[in-house]
Amino acid sequence: MRGISSYNFDVDRYINPIVPRSRLYLLPKPISWFLGHREKPPKQIGNVVTWFWAFIGAFCGILVIEAVFQTDMLQSDGAPIIIGSLGAAAVLEYNTIDSPLSQPRNALLGQVFSSVIGVGITKLFKLNSDFENLRWIAGALSVGLASAAMGITKTIHPPAGATALLASTSPEIEKIGWMLVPLIILGSTLMLGVACAVNNIQRTFPVYWWTPVDLNRPKKKDVESQTKEDEKIENAETSSFDDYVQGSDGRIVIDGEHIVIPRWLSMDAEERVVLEILRQKLREGEALENTATRDTSRTQVNDSS
Repeated sequence: MRGISSYNFDVDRYINPIVPRSRLYLLPKPISWFLGHREKPPKQIGNVVTWFWAFIGAFCGILVIEAVFQTDMLQSDGAPIIIGSLGAAAVLEYNTIDSPLSQPRNALLGQVFSSVIGVGITKLFKLNSDFENLRWIAGALSVGLASAAMGITKTIHPPAGATALLASTSPEIEKIGWMLVPLIILGSTLMLGVACAVNNIQRTFPVYWWTPVDLNRPKKKDVESQTKEDEKIENAETSSFDDYVQGSDGRIVIDGEHIVIPRWLSMDAEERVVLEILRQKLREGEALENTATRDTSRTQVNDSS
């Protein structure tokens, strides 16, 4: 029996089967364009242009959030001019827009989970009359629990850790209590809206809305072919395990014969199958290259004779 140290949990195995696949291609092209759908791979742009759009996006995103937060309705509820963690989120969502940490699932749900945890822990600690002396412990616990929750739900978003921390350690944020949750939802949604507008002018955002995995459901007529494919994968899993070599450095090396992985790296069957597929492609490429080399040599010999 495997120990707990080698156990892996993937929440998407339970969620993805009920998540509908993307239908963005059915929308009018201008709308689907600004929601990240592309029929062809986008053209690459230079980093100078990327920095320019990162500046425009961060400026516009924070400006919009601050403008909304300063409305009379929100100010009467004690809303701050901005929640500090949204500044860190702006760097991710307008600069490193290809990162999984910047995608809508992480940017929105990570913030929501962290704000709920941060406020909840703070409320519990405030039941103690000596809360001011315990505030620092509440902050540490909030960040720890938020980090674990984001890991379990695959919604890791580093700025959300700051949201959980602010809920406990910032008197201004702690004062508004549960109001932090709708404010962080509003702020994160506004930031995503601006990101879709700015980041899709010359770039593409988001890379995906929920998961990069293809959510297409197999049809009944494809069941037989899928079964055969599963058998191939199973055979690949079995055949590749014996060819793994434990390396001493932190690199993964793949050649036609062996796959070298670091000693400390734990990999499940699915991850090994991916590496095996890459190795098979390398073998096929090497075989094609060798064939081409032999044909070239024969042609040169015939020409010289």
